[in-house]
Amino acid sequence: MKFLSKIYILFLLLSFSVLNAQDYQARQKKLEAQKISLKKEIIQINSLIEDSRRRSKNLANELEDLQLKISVRDKLININNSQLNNLTSIIENQTKKIEDLENNLIDLKNEYEKIIYTSYKKRSTQMKLMFLFASENLNQAFKRFQYFKQYSKYRKKQADQIIIIQGQLIQKIDSLEIMKTEKQNIVKENKTVKQSLTNEIIQQDNLFRSLLKTQKDYSAQVDIKERQSRQIDNEIRKLISLAISESNKNNNSSNFSLTPEGRLISKNFQSNKGRLPWPVKEGVIVRRFGTQRHPVVRTTTINSNGISIATSPNSIVYSVFDGEVLSVYGFSGGNPGVLLRHGKYISNYQNLSSIYVKKGDKVSANDQIGIVFTNESTGKTVLKFNIFNELKPENPIIWLDK
Repeated sequence: MKFLSKIYILFLLLSFSVLNAQDYQARQKKLEAQKISLKKEIIQINSLIEDSRRRSKNLANELEDLQLKISVRDKLININNSQLNNLTSIIENQTKKIEDLENNLIDLKNEYEKIIYTSYKKRSTQMKLMFLFASENLNQAFKRFQYFKQYSKYRKKQADQIIIIQGQLIQKIDSLEIMKTEKQNIVKENKTVKQSLTNEIIQQDNLFRSLLKTQKDYSAQVDIKERQSRQIDNEIRKLISLAISESNKNNNSSNFSLTPEGRLISKNFQSNKGRLPWPVKEGVIVRRFGTQRHPVVRTTTINSNGISIATSPNSIVYSVFDGEVLSVYGFSGGNPGVLLRHGKYISNYQNLSSIYVKKGDKVSANDQIGIVFTNESTGKTVLKFNIFNELKPENPIIWLDK
């Protein structure tokens, strides 16, 4: 029983170790996916920067792009650090488990040797026959015969279990070495990323000083652009409010009056949260949702009710879901845009140079809506994208496919 108890404890330790390893693999896989995404984003930013430089020599524009790359590079370093912490924890945990398993295995082998020695002393056929013939009846003799058979199977089973455990220990030791190598590789990678980050920060400081010399009114220009952006946001809000009023007719409700079809579309849209396709095939988010500091003028606060996606020139814009064109608009200080209605939800595609739809058109997911405008003075091609739940702006990132 003592031997079986140790076997049971040993397998509990192995099972717990397997669960820890699976948890580690899940965390590491998630972090690795984030790292791959960030590396891809850096490549895209570099491509956009080069394209922008070819089209326009603009210090402010270059500084904003560089700031974006620095922020992504910083995130990459944080991901690497998280991976290193994760690896350090699991290596320490696995090392302790291996030590415990090795100690328990030594005890099991010692006890197994005792079993073998006891079996050896009782090995003679004469002793077995005497034990059988000493039975009081045939039934007892049969039971004693069965005992010999079971005892033999028991010895073989315990020997097999020890071999299995030895094999699992070898696998764990090999796995531990792989983890140590992986950790060393991440440390090397992090050094390279940190060096790149240091160089980019120096470049950023130099650009900022040049910008102050050549464009002293840059801060004022940023404020003007932000005011224009807020005015356009207000005009879009008015268009949505008007659509809500028209759906309610004589009712003053601030919510859409939905038909059965509209309720179904709203439900389907809601059920696709986190799975909607992106409005452009490739791009980098250069402005996120919510309140944030301007990337260059740190004293200026931006309140973004959507996201801005920098993409390649002549990029086509696609509908993210089935819907109806609510409005094709154009306001002073900004380029045209399209509002699509999906039941009570609205998706907005702003800063277009060409538009392929008109008010009242029915569209399906991934239908072409237009082409993103390219600013010749900055060389940038940026789509502003919003999702509204009636009048309430929502973070598009939590709606789009990761």
